[in-house]
Order: sequence, then structure tokens, then C-alpha cells
Amino acid sequence: MKKSEKKGPLVAIACGGSGGHFYPGIAVAQKLYSAGCEILLIVTEKEIDQVASAQIREFRVERMPAVGLTSRNVLPFFLRFIKSYLKARKLFRKLQPRAVLGMGGFSSAPTVLAAPAGKCKAFIHEGNSIPGRANRLVAPFVHTGFVHFPQSVSRLHMRRVDVVGMPVRANFSPSNEEMSRGCKMMLGLDPDRPVLLAMGGSQGARALNSLVLASLKKILRRIPDLQIIHLTGQKDFESVQKGYQDSGVQAMVREYFAEMDLVMGAATVMVSRAGASSLAETARMRIPSILIPLPTAADNHQYYNALAFEETGAAILFEQPESPIQEAAADDFADVVSSLLTNEKKRLAICHALAEWGERDAATEIAKKMIEVALPQENLNMDWSTEPVV
Repeated sequence: MKKSEKKGPLVAIACGGSGGHFYPGIAVAQKLYSAGCEILLIVTEKEIDQVASAQIREFRVERMPAVGLTSRNVLPFFLRFIKSYLKARKLFRKLQPRAVLGMGGFSSAPTVLAAPAGKCKAFIHEGNSIPGRANRLVAPFVHTGFVHFPQSVSRLHMRRVDVVGMPVRANFSPSNEEMSRGCKMMLGLDPDRPVLLAMGGSQGARALNSLVLASLKKILRRIPDLQIIHLTGQKDFESVQKGYQDSGVQAMVREYFAEMDLVMGAATVMVSRAGASSLAETARMRIPSILIPLPTAADNHQYYNALAFEETGAAILFEQPESPIQEAAADDFADVVSSLLTNEKKRLAICHALAEWGERDAATEIAKKMIEVALPQENLNMDWSTEPVV
């Protein structure tokens, strides 16, 4: 899609720090762009943001030095937070965006707090059932909050909170048998054999990788024709690849896969963390999943995300065992994976439950609300049928 020669109103979207913030932000940006808005993406200096944003040509991209808060970096965190805030204030005074959307995380908080400098409306989106500290901090200063889980509403102290779901890019759509076969063939896999997809999110997950490898032989004894796609993250790629080689098991092992809709579309069953963004993509594509929440996630929010899905029959929750992985834990995990792979009735029930989570178009709802509040006089052309631009 070509950009209009007429410059539209500018909207800033702060979505850096992880794929779970970046890609939902891109989904909203696509909708706003199709309506005639100019987009300013604000990301961090982390490598994952640079790799992801390097593919974008339609949007302006600015980097902020903000980092997440840990017990080991309190002073650098505050220094970078202030530096990011001052940079955002200066940027907003110069560019004068009409609206700012923060997708969560402390990389977006200074940007949202700088919104008054540009005299623009501020919005936030909270993807987790337990709101993050950054969104709790900025909530009193924004016009409207958008949330994925209904459980989040009472935990954000603000007057206007809309339950909209999680924004998902337009290339994610419900999978079916024909689509699954096509995805398998595009990946060079046998379209008639089942596929297990294991992934730990945009930055990988060592414990999840280890658990899959430890249970591999028992799963394959039950399902010898199983095909495996394993997305490891950068740090564990070599060790996981060696683990498959040492086991004599062929698998598609990658650090990362840009076309996630393709690998997810090929999956019969998926094993993943319980980040809000990946859950929303799973729900949109109707992929039966075994969720292994990250136990060290802030406020244990991944556990509560996974629990919300399990309680509605939309996933299976499997808590991360202690490290190193014991044989009993690997056996239990192998039983759960094998059972789901061989039980079509159970997979169909999960897919039916996922439809309830994946039916809303959160990106459209957020874009419409932002335009209604911040750009009521612009008379923008809301063409929601437009194909993705990035």
C-alpha cells in the first residue's frame, strides 16, 4: 500500500521491549495507517526491536534508551527512564502527534507520560490478566485503557477501561485442514503427518526447550511419524540443535521465524509460554496449545493468563518443573503432549473454546476509539478491509 501524498494526523505508538509488545502495536498501527494516519513507532535499543523494526518502511521509527526494571539495575533504570521521558517530550513538541498509545512495559511508560508535552491524548493497552507495573503507574494520566482480560479492569485504577481483547496482525486467521496442509508444504514438511510446534516467545525459553528435549523419545515412541518445529531463541539454538542431533531426531530447529502465521498454521499442537500476544495469536488461529507459564514473570502474570484460558477449556496448563528436568516431570509432559496429539475430539473442543477468545478484532476497536477521541474532526476514511502494510 502506498502512502498518501497528503500528510495525515500523526499517532505515536510505544511498543518496544519484546515481541509481545511490538507486534500488537503493529496491528493497531496497520489499522490507523489504513485510515489515513501517519505512524510514529517508538521502540527500545534492544536487538529484538531493531530486527523487527528494520523490516518496516511505512512508519517512522524512533529509539528510546529505556530498559525494564530489575533488582540489579535500579539506578540505570531511573536514569534511562528520565532520559527517555525528556527525549519523548522534545520529540512530541516537534512532531505534535495527536494521540499516543503505550502497549505496556517500562519502555512505553516515559513516552505515555510525555504526551501532555505534545498536547495529545494518551491511551494504554494492557495484555495480561495482572496489569504490569508500568501500566499501573501511568494509568491515572491517560484518557482510556484497553485490556485483553476482563480480570484486568478492577486492577487498573482509571475511569475509562474497555475490554477489547488483544490486537493481532491481520495475517493471522483461523486455521483449517486445507490451510494446515498448505503451511506444511510451504515449510517442506509432509502434509499428512502431525506437527508439534515448540516455542518460548520472541526471546526463547531455556526451561521449555529443556523439557521438550527431555520428553522427546517418549513422545516419538507413541507418535513415530511426528514432525517437530522448535523455535529456540538466540541463546539456546546451538544446544537445542545439538540435542536433536544427539537423539538422532530430525526437526526444524530455528532461533526465530518471522512468518509466525506460517509455522503456527502448520501446527497440530503447540507448546509455548503464556505471554498475552502469543495467546491472542493462538486464539485467532485456533491452535490447540499446552501452556507453560514463565514462573518468574512479573506478578506471575503468565500463570494467570494461562489459567484464564484453561478455565474456559481453551488450553492446557502445564506448570514448569524444577531444573534440572527430572525423568518423572519429562514423563508427565510427554503424556500430556501425546494425549493431545492423538485425541482429535479434545483438540476440536479446545479449538471451539479458542473461538470465544479470538473472535474480537481488538486492533480495529482500539483504532476506532482513538480516532473517535483524539481525531474527531479529521473525517478519516476507515477502510478496515485493507490488507496489512507491513
